[in-house]
Amino acid sequence: MLNSKILEFYTDLRDEVMEGVKNRDYESTNAAFKNVFLSYLLETGETVLSDCQFVDFKKDADKIRLDGYAFSDYFNSLTLLVSLFEPKPVPGTIRKTEIEKQLKKALKFYKSCATDYFQEIEESGEGYQAYEFIDTHKKDIESVTIVLITNNEAIPFVPEDNKAGRIPIKYDVWDIERLYNAVFTGENVYRPTTIKLKSKYKSPLTMIRVPAENEIYDCFVGIISGQTLASVYKDEGQDLIQKNVRSFLQATGKVNKGIKNSLAKNPEMFMAYNNGISTIADSITIDEALSSDSVVTINDITGWQIVNGGQTTASIYNAMQSKLPLGDVFVQIKLTVLKQHSNDEEIIHNISQYANSQNKINMSDFNANDPYHVNMERISRTTYIPVERGKGTEQWFYERARGQYLVEVNRQPTPSAKKQFQARCPKSRCISKTVAAKCVMAWKGYPNIVSKGLETNFVFFSEKIQSGEIPPPSTAGYIEMISTVILFNTCDKIINNLNYGGFKAQQDYYTVALLGKYYSDLVNFQRIWEKQALNDELVTIIPILADFVWDHFQNPTVPGVNIGQWCKKEDCWELLQERFEGSEIYKNRKIENV
Repeated sequence: MLNSKILEFYTDLRDEVMEGVKNRDYESTNAAFKNVFLSYLLETGETVLSDCQFVDFKKDADKIRLDGYAFSDYFNSLTLLVSLFEPKPVPGTIRKTEIEKQLKKALKFYKSCATDYFQEIEESGEGYQAYEFIDTHKKDIESVTIVLITNNEAIPFVPEDNKAGRIPIKYDVWDIERLYNAVFTGENVYRPTTIKLKSKYKSPLTMIRVPAENEIYDCFVGIISGQTLASVYKDEGQDLIQKNVRSFLQATGKVNKGIKNSLAKNPEMFMAYNNGISTIADSITIDEALSSDSVVTINDITGWQIVNGGQTTASIYNAMQSKLPLGDVFVQIKLTVLKQHSNDEEIIHNISQYANSQNKINMSDFNANDPYHVNMERISRTTYIPVERGKGTEQWFYERARGQYLVEVNRQPTPSAKKQFQARCPKSRCISKTVAAKCVMAWKGYPNIVSKGLETNFVFFSEKIQSGEIPPPSTAGYIEMISTVILFNTCDKIINNLNYGGFKAQQDYYTVALLGKYYSDLVNFQRIWEKQALNDELVTIIPILADFVWDHFQNPTVPGVNIGQWCKKEDCWELLQERFEGSEIYKNRKIENV
């Protein structure tokens, strides 16, 4: 039985979905639900669907369905999404049979990609685009995870892992209760598993116990063979580095190439060249017969997480997949077993921050407690939308961490106070830091980066903060950010009403980028802030630019390329600029400005 807080959250989420459809922010109830649900999910730290490409494909007669897909180059893993939304006054209960039924629909989609099923499907349709993507990446896919999201209450059941050919298939279920717990209590995102080093991998760890004792943690240092580390990573994948902030970054930096070269050419030197990995755990099982006060033999590790060295681990795994010999590869390992869990996040943050980092990206770049976001939140709470007469009373709500808005709504002491707060700060004017970053980065001319997904874009946005390209928080900067959001949202609604078809999100990014580069002289952020709307001239220009972007998408450099993937590349943006500067639109624009 769900408690009153979860039921209230259910109502708020359902209302947010229905309001999005009513305002024509989304083309369907299903699209609205997926966007809203995943926006909550991603802010909790769950990254498996961070770059999800939404589709709406179902063939009820064939018992096949797909609502989205995402591919991680870092893990060579494919994630398939299936959603189930019901706008009931109270959530229903989904039982084992229904859970299996929904997950099997997405599994059938995946299996059908290896047949001629999609040869009969319209090539411009979303289902065909998803098939085309999966078919293109079939040689790279090493695992598949199928995720069901629903606003109902699901019984605690997830099907056992199985295989489709040689590919392991995993399943996951997110219902309204699990989402609530993840957003408001931090539970259910991190799922501790037990690594059976002795019984499964025949490789217990012998480690030195650090003699200093305290009530917070025990610490051990030692070495682990490259073969064992790669095998564990192969079995556990992303679950092994859920708390590693770089878990969604691709291993393409210079350091990673150095790791790969060392493994290929000088495996015996890997221990000397590499800094090793820093790990944490909830608990360990020690073989007392083989241990002493100073040296222990560890048979099992529960809740094992790599918090620094994810790229090292992935590189060793890739070497194993490439059939490189790992017999001479060993890795230094530090294992911190936490006795108390009240300060887990702070301890993990500091381990990652103080360890010798493998990329220039810092933990603070992704932290909701970063001073930039704390200050933006503070400014948002004291900045009011101007009115012609008197004192403004309405605001935008900068959501530094997902769920803040609902927490603030529920904090109001009376129903009357709750209504007053929602009138002052309606949900439509709540903007998360990741969505704000999306709008700003598109405006600043990085549509290819934004096309890589909210999480990846936020990394680059954080780099711009660190480099100074994004100015420090100020009232003027906050007003410019919100005005950019208003511009982006207006562009999105216009494009949505034009009904182009797929890739609407990418069309938003590239259209806003064209506005930012070639029409910034027409954009007065202070006036947008005052009117909470764009001027008529900009509203007229947007459909013209959207048409140009759509034509650009229909004519890629390589015929038949997946448009969604092409949009992530810098040459897509560069070619659009080149084409635009050779167009009559641009030439007429120059004449007008003479």
